Parts: sequence; C-alpha cells; structure tokens
Amino acid sequence: MSLPTQRILVPVQGGDLAVFQYGNGDGTPVLLIHGVTSSNRAFQLFADALIARGKAPFAVDLRGRGDSNSLQGPFGMRNHAADMAAVINHFGWNRPDVIGHSMGGFVAAALVGLYPDAVGEVVFADGGLPLPMPPGMTVEQIMPFVLGPAMTRLAMEFENKEAYRNYWKPQAAFAKGWSSVLDEYVDYDLRGSEPHMKAATNPQAVEDDSRDLFGDDLIVKSLQGLRKQSLFIKAERGLQNEEGGLYPMPVLDAVLPAYPMLTLELLPDCNHYDMFLEATGAEKVAQIIYGDK
Repeated sequence: MSLPTQRILVPVQGGDLAVFQYGNGDGTPVLLIHGVTSSNRAFQLFADALIARGKAPFAVDLRGRGDSNSLQGPFGMRNHAADMAAVINHFGWNRPDVIGHSMGGFVAAALVGLYPDAVGEVVFADGGLPLPMPPGMTVEQIMPFVLGPAMTRLAMEFENKEAYRNYWKPQAAFAKGWSSVLDEYVDYDLRGSEPHMKAATNPQAVEDDSRDLFGDDLIVKSLQGLRKQSLFIKAERGLQNEEGGLYPMPVLDAVLPAYPMLTLELLPDCNHYDMFLEATGAEKVAQIIYGDK
C-alpha cells in the first residue's frame, strides 16, 4: 500500500481543497475522486496499481470531507465539478484521465459534462449512473432511507481510533478480512480529541450531495453527451456485500440503453468497498482500465 507523498492545497471557492499525490509524480496524471463519506485514502492500493502502469495518481478530498472538511457549501455535483476543474487548472494538466468511485462517479459525470475539454478518459467505478427512484416516491421521501446509516455514524462520538476501528470491523463489506489499509482508511477519517472524536465528513455535504444521485438533470445530460466510449465498472456485490450490488443487472439492463457511450465491465468477486480497499480488487480495476502492468 502507498501513503501520499505530499498534500497540495488548491485554491477553490471558499478556501483550499486538499489534493494528495501518490508516488513521485512521474507518469501520466490520473485524478481520483472518492465517494460520499470517503476520502483520498480509499485509493491507497489502487495508487500502487496505477504507479506500476506508469501513471501519476492524485486523489482529492472532496469539499466537506477529510482534510477538505473545513470547506463549506454550496455542495452538489456542479460545485464539486468546479473544484475538480480548479485542480486540473492548478496543476496545468492536459486532459488527465478521471476515475470516480461511487459518488465520485457522479462528480466525474458532472465534470465531463461541464468541462468536456478539460478531461481525457473518464471511468465510472460503481457510481455515476443515476439511481432509480422507487415507484411513487420522491427524493425527499427516499433520502432518510439512503442517508440513515451514514448520518447516524457522522453524528456518533468515538473514544479513540481503536473504538472507530471496532465500529467498522464487523461490517459485511470487509468479509475478506481486516488489513493495515483499512486501519489507515478509518484512522484518517477520525478527527478531534479523545474521547470526543468524530468522522470528518460534514453531514450537510452528504445530504446536499445525495440529492443529485437520483436522476439529476446535469448528470443525465452529461452521460448522454459523452463524446467517446467510457467504462462503467460494476462491482458484483454491494455496500453490505449483498448479491446484485449497488446496480443490479435488471436495473442496468433498463437504464444503460439511454447512455450509449457507456461500456459495461463486470468486476467479479468484489463489493462496492473492496474493489479499491482490497489488493485483488484494486488490481482488477486497474487491469480493466489500463491492462496488464
């Protein structure tokens, strides 16, 4: 596993966004965008796999998360996309590849839709496709079901890092076993002083951002307007290691025809978390995107 070699603060609306370089910076830059309550530490193993393929991974902490948690709103995919465009401009990159995981896929969709000339290849890793609304429900009605577990965790206090690790360890998503990568992932997320420590993510950011995941017009138009074939990588299993995954095949069969420039790739024996937080999964994702080392 790799840890970042440096943190760069990039000026954006309202302050500085934290961007983390993995490796020595040699190679073609790739911008990595994490999920709704995650951070740059989701990509520790994936960064190794990219470096082995001649890439220079840079992972952000989105506005309201990780070391960017002091950045206030407005949140939402349009604003995250503006932040990502600012990152690309700050480094002077020429159309970097962008890989978005989970909600990061929605940020990537907004980015390519609003700034199509700023990015190269765009990869949607188990995220970015608008989630289907249950029949007869509105966004306001479904939000408590979607946000409930995350908002509960964000409101909790933990005595120390060990207590936070013990909260995460029983999660079904980590059935393949705990690791030092997961230690780092959850330790980085915990902020404050003992015994009153809390997760880094701003709950308002989660609530505001999640509204854009259910058929937001910007996301739909961005995906429909893709200029070239782009990968959508579906993990076989979901957030709780459940069969079918976050995007069950019947759902994909129904919605993918609306997005002809998306190419579906199936990721076997991985769930929504361990596709990046477990070595085999991270290597498989890198191989799908960039081929063998």
